[in-house]
Amino acid sequence: MGFEFTNQTIRALCERGFLYQFTSPESIDKLFNSDKSFSFYVGFDATAKSLHVGHLLWIIAVNRLQRTGYRAIILTGGGTSKIGDPTWKDKQRVMLGSNEISANIDSVMRKLRTLIDFADSSANCAKLVNNDDWLSKIEYLPFLRDYGRFFSVNRMLSMDSISERLKRRQHLSFLEFNYMLLQAYDFLHLFNTENCVVQIGGADQWANIIFGVELIKKVYDKEAYGMTLNLLTTSTGAKMGKTESGTVWLDEEMTSPFDFWQYFRNVDDRDVCKLLKLFTDIELSEIDSYGAMIGTPSINEAKIKLADNITSFVHGKDCIASIKATVNNLFGNGSENQPYDIEEFRFQSSVQLDRAVFETGLAPSMSMSRKLIEGRGVKVDGSIVDSIKYRITASCVLSVGKKNFVKIAVEE
Repeated sequence: MGFEFTNQTIRALCERGFLYQFTSPESIDKLFNSDKSFSFYVGFDATAKSLHVGHLLWIIAVNRLQRTGYRAIILTGGGTSKIGDPTWKDKQRVMLGSNEISANIDSVMRKLRTLIDFADSSANCAKLVNNDDWLSKIEYLPFLRDYGRFFSVNRMLSMDSISERLKRRQHLSFLEFNYMLLQAYDFLHLFNTENCVVQIGGADQWANIIFGVELIKKVYDKEAYGMTLNLLTTSTGAKMGKTESGTVWLDEEMTSPFDFWQYFRNVDDRDVCKLLKLFTDIELSEIDSYGAMIGTPSINEAKIKLADNITSFVHGKDCIASIKATVNNLFGNGSENQPYDIEEFRFQSSVQLDRAVFETGLAPSMSMSRKLIEGRGVKVDGSIVDSIKYRITASCVLSVGKKNFVKIAVEE
């Protein structure tokens, strides 16, 4: 990075691997050292019912800044979600209706309220805003006249997410093209109304953040700043939080606390130290000591600490005892120290137990499946079920004996 921050909070975020880019490191360092009367903002578009593992970096960064006295503004993109940020994909984002966007915001905020301090009793409590409150009131011609002249089409075309799609001669709608103007206007609005002088976003938001910083300078002749966070990737360069069965969500109804814990319990050895720095408060010296354990059974201790810490943060400490009991019930005492991967089978709707046992290969025939069930040889999430008419209606772990396990996912 080159520049050495003197502000302890920003310095710690750098040392732990959060921060990637800064518009002006020296000015940001001075700002965070001067006073804590300003606000910073982080935005979440409402494109799904839940945030995912990748968003944890942003949430924990907000937590660390809040804990040291800085005030966060959490923006939900009720307005920008109607447009869609240009992506690297061949197609534009699926357009969402207002009712779906509102439902997504409600769902996302239910979870965020458990992860970020919004309590009025807190001196630096976070404030929630929805950009639809001001974007929906914009009049098109005045907006073009007042702000359109400040945006360079040449620079917009040079943005990677846009230029790559143009190179491939793939459709890029004028609707998507406006997203960066609206995000820049968000920053301008929050600067004007909330004394918000810093925007924090993912590394893929760098160009959009720059447009906001420059718009504030051109309109008010004042300084604002941007910082980006590293994208959460594995040691292979793939985005973290993706599995064969799909995305790892923060909402417990979309990814169960058990599956969430298991995801982090089974991460690649090479990713453990990085994730401990990001997702726990364990001292860096202790984390560094785990580096010598990579590739040995001893690394499992670090994986369990990682899974326990991040699952406690996202789903609460109370769920850990239940998860450990389920693990021991399924795999035997002390099994949490052994790595395990369970093959997953997906069903479109609820399925009767005897058919599930047969179709997942735990029994060679339907008749044998029924015999196993009636003989009390089949467990669902570690509990014996001896009725062949039992229906599996939600995701669970199905087991026969001590070594045969499968995961069932019910999609309805």
